[in-house]
This record gives sequence, C-alpha cells and structure tokens, in this order.
Amino acid sequence: FEAQRRAKPYNMGTLYWQLNDCWPVISWSSLDNFGNWKAMHYKVKKAFENVLVSSKLEGDYLKTLVVNDDLIPHTGILSIEIIDFDGYILWEDEKEITVSKNSSEEHFHLNVKAEKIDYKNALVIATFDQHSSYFYLAKPKDLALQKAEIVQNISRNLDGYSIELSSTTLQKDVFLFTNHQGFFSDNFFDLLPNKTKIIQFKTNAQTLDDLQIKTLNDFVKDHKSKSQGKISGTLSNLFNKLKGTS
Repeated sequence: FEAQRRAKPYNMGTLYWQLNDCWPVISWSSLDNFGNWKAMHYKVKKAFENVLVSSKLEGDYLKTLVVNDDLIPHTGILSIEIIDFDGYILWEDEKEITVSKNSSEEHFHLNVKAEKIDYKNALVIATFDQHSSYFYLAKPKDLALQKAEIVQNISRNLDGYSIELSSTTLQKDVFLFTNHQGFFSDNFFDLLPNKTKIIQFKTNAQTLDDLQIKTLNDFVKDHKSKSQGKISGTLSNLFNKLKGTS
C-alpha cells in the first residue's frame, strides 16, 4: 500500500481483497465473521491515512516521502530518528518542510551505510505533523530481536479497560488477545523500547484476567533455535549414513 501511494500520480488508488467473511473460516479477509479486526485491518487503517509518512531503502540510501491526499498543503517539522532495539539514538535530524497538496514527494535522504549503522538492529522513526511511521532496514526474519518481559498495567474504566505496556527492548508486532468479546484501539503494533503505550480495550467483560500477548521476538528466537536443531540433526544423520556406506 505504501509503495503504491508513494508512486502517486502514476498510481492514484488501491483496492484489496477481501474485507470481511460471512461465516467462520480461515481466510485472507481483514475482518472476521464477528467483525473483529485482524492484523491487516489495523495496518490498512494506518496505511490509508490522508497524510502518510513513508520510508524506503534504495541501495544504501534511506529515503523518506510524505504523501498528502488533502487538497491543502501542510507545513511542519519532519524529524528522522534512528534508534537501536535498546532505545539508544544512533542518528537524528529534523527540518521544516512544506508538503504540496495532493502529492507524493521525497523530503529526506541519507546514506545509512556511511553512518555505519547495523541494519539488523535499527529502527527508523519518521514523524511529520503528528503522523509517524516505523521503518526497518532489514527483513523481519533477519532482525536481531531480543527477548524481554512486557510489563502490563491494566485498569478498569467506563468503556472497558486501559492497558499500559512497556518493555526494555523493541517488541515487534505485539499481538493482544483474550476470550472476551471487545475491541482493541490498536493491535499488531511495534512497542518502542523504554516507552509506554496505552491501548483501550472496549468491552463489557467484568474481568480481563486472561489477556495474553505474543510478539515476533518470541517467534524469531524459537524459530531459529528449532531450525538450527533440525539442521544439526539432519546433518548428523546424513554423516552417520555416509560413514556406514564408506
């Protein structure tokens, strides 16, 4: 979606299949048959904002564009911050820009290789006019994610529950789920290190004692260890067979 919107005016619209399901099924819809938002629907909401800050990597150059679908220009501060997964600032800069109406324009570029930044342990945070985006310099499977506890603070309010989350390391694709029917104001998001994120869970449930959290951090570590074990076992079996035939 972001790539297509950045290509404006060569691409002036995007449709996706499919929106919802009319019966319980595992599918590529963004809404399930109960109306619950899947990961895709949360991502689509952000990707289709009228003002979109979007970064990309071309060779060793980081480029940040601002897409403005409003019919008025916007002036503000574009800030770029590159942090590692522990929250340390590796590089930062900001400047005032004016974004033309109904446009997609590049407003920033940086040779990240020259800055000697570890692509596997870096997050680019670009912010303009209260709109932010997160961009990674490596694919999710290659990121040097770490395991760490996600601290939860849950409190009751008039609409349901307020959920405060924090962690000492970047938590990639945080997924909140519960057996209680309700709606999370945000889900499948990245939790910045040493920052608190507040999620509203709108529900009529009397308790929220079964709230569970999954992140890509856990999956990547487990996946790597299991894969390494399978590979080692396979190589060992192959070696023993070769020994037996020699």
